[in-house]
Amino acid sequence: MKYILKPAITLFITAVITVGALSAVYNFTLEPVEMQKRRTQEAAMREVLPEASEYREKLVRKTGSISAVYEGIYNNTLAGYVVMLSPEGYSGKIDLLAGISVRTDRITGMRVIRHSETPGLGALAVRENFFRQFDNRKLVPLGVTRSSPGEHDIQAITSSTITTKAITNAVNEAIEWYLSIRGQIEDSRFYEWRETE
Repeated sequence: MKYILKPAITLFITAVITVGALSAVYNFTLEPVEMQKRRTQEAAMREVLPEASEYREKLVRKTGSISAVYEGIYNNTLAGYVVMLSPEGYSGKIDLLAGISVRTDRITGMRVIRHSETPGLGALAVRENFFRQFDNRKLVPLGVTRSSPGEHDIQAITSSTITTKAITNAVNEAIEWYLSIRGQIEDSRFYEWRETE
């Protein structure tokens, strides 16, 4: 009996110490990790909607891959929206942001902020030559092509059509959401600012 009890107690004590150490490390690093995520997201917001100086989360009904919407504000005036999207890619969720300007009625940019896509393939969605394709696009549904892109097409990442389609379809959801609420934008200061530009 003591041959079984002694190793069991030793294993139990080792497990308790290990779990306690892991818990302490997790709690110690949780806040810095969350802070870094917020910084990354804020920097990406400034890139996709540069005409805003602050971003306020807007309460919206989350549908499809839309996980949050932020109003981009400049000088107490609505400049546009940043839509956070989380579509399912080839290897898991892709977290990305799409900016839409209310002044120009165009997509102002797209950035992938987190992903688990295959290195050298879907992970190339973070490269400038891919995400710049979304800059200054009209608010029409975008397609994906493997050949030469047309006016409303996004050039697929080589061997990563699933990732490209997931991102493009998510941006299309952001466009659809914006078009559904565009008529509700009634801020008179926005219209005054729009007319003076």
